Amino acid sequence: MSEGIAYQNKDILFKILGQAYKEKSFAAYGIDLPPIRELLPTVLPKIAANEKSIDNLFLLEDGTYAIVDYESVY
Repeated sequence: MSEGIAYQNKDILFKILGQAYKEKSFAAYGIDLPPIRELLPTVLPKIAANEKSIDNLFLLEDGTYAIVDYESVY
């Protein structure tokens, strides 16, 4: 592993890019959802789960939520 590059570099990049998704749609991925209203915090302390963090949580224009989790293979 290169010095100075975080092990979770892809996760970090996707979280930063998630901020650019505002007012965009998932149509490019073939997913029929309303446009994204805003990127929401991903720390979910009141939800019981094995993993307590997610990559992106979006509030959509129709008031529903979309959870987007990125996976990568090394």
